[in-house]
Amino acid sequence: MNPSNELLKQIYSLSFSVNSASNLSWEQTDCKSGMVKMQAYVKTVAAAVLSETTSIIGNWKAVWGPIVYANDPTSNSVHADNTMGMYYNADENVMVIGIAGTNVNSPFGWLVEDFSVHTTKSWETITGVPSSGNISHGTYVGLSILRNMKDHEGETVITALKNFLKKNPMLTGMQIAVAGHSLGGALSPTLALFLSDTKSEWDANGITSIGAFPTAGPTPGDEAFASYYEKQIAASKIYYLSQHNAIDVVPHAWQKEDLEKIPTIYEDYIKQPSDANPSETITGTLASAAALNALATKNIIGVPVNRYQQISPSTTLNGTFDTEMDDTISKKLEYIGLVLPTALGKYAVYLRNLARFAAQAAVQHTSEYHTLLDIVPFMTAYKKILTAHQPKDQVVLEDYEYAVKEIVKIDLKKIDEAALAIAKDNAN
Repeated sequence: MNPSNELLKQIYSLSFSVNSASNLSWEQTDCKSGMVKMQAYVKTVAAAVLSETTSIIGNWKAVWGPIVYANDPTSNSVHADNTMGMYYNADENVMVIGIAGTNVNSPFGWLVEDFSVHTTKSWETITGVPSSGNISHGTYVGLSILRNMKDHEGETVITALKNFLKKNPMLTGMQIAVAGHSLGGALSPTLALFLSDTKSEWDANGITSIGAFPTAGPTPGDEAFASYYEKQIAASKIYYLSQHNAIDVVPHAWQKEDLEKIPTIYEDYIKQPSDANPSETITGTLASAAALNALATKNIIGVPVNRYQQISPSTTLNGTFDTEMDDTISKKLEYIGLVLPTALGKYAVYLRNLARFAAQAAVQHTSEYHTLLDIVPFMTAYKKILTAHQPKDQVVLEDYEYAVKEIVKIDLKKIDEAALAIAKDNAN
């Protein structure tokens, strides 16, 4: 499988489209109505995408899903922890399995699937292949969820794939592209490898080829897993194309030498005061970096030294620091020190820089990829579709606004710049 640039853009577009439930939640008091509405919303958006963007991505048909998964489906407010869909293009004879990234309002996604890396799971126990390394516990949980998600007919994505091949016996040479961004960037190559290792169970005649197309993915497994994966690539059992933005924080997890680069990734743009004392710096970036580096260098609750390693090869894309957004935040927070308690006033510059770091990290991990992957026309159309179908009474923040709100606890939408300017005048 060696897709053209146009097909690549279609694959990436479909993988981004399954993130429609991100930053949304549905209220319910009966343990089910919110889940029903969320599933209906995701399917409605998917149908609109397929029907309204044919001039951009061509003719695709939903074969399975998209399906949402909630770790706590009976809570009073539900959100999507995972989403996945499968689409077929007869003209290209390509099947795309799109896997959503971490939902920004999913604690389960963040804490379990993303950050549960202190223990690992043997790949052999999952597929029966000996000497195939280990994946992180979080990736294992995510893969298990994807394998067990079912549509209204009770089909998993693998069962649906198997049945599709049965219903189309004359079909040969079909290419399967498994794609995902962020969390999906760790789960998509893992699911692709699972499909490859278990191919005899769902493609008995061997009429398909498999490709993995992760973007911005953290490391799914250890050195032995990466080595085993690379052998499958070399043997042409999997076509592998991984791409990541050089100034995106997420792909720097969890390989040791990459983790160490996180604290200074934007140092050319976000400068600390020349007399900055690290011991006085508001935590956040530095504390997070320290925690990440601890995973790389120390034993944690009995876990051996970190041996995580990214699968090679991976294509590095050169993102551009968003100076316009950075200037906007700097201006909004220019006088933030005037509203802090006196004892905390000296920390204003660190607080502002932490907000800038969080916002930049969010942009480089999300919207910057629209440009780097050349899918801006699709994403523009997709955002219009999302706006048209957005559930009522839900406020959707930009990714960078959400990052600042969650990490720094500042709601940029509520910053009154005029009031801060008045505070400055009064102080003078």
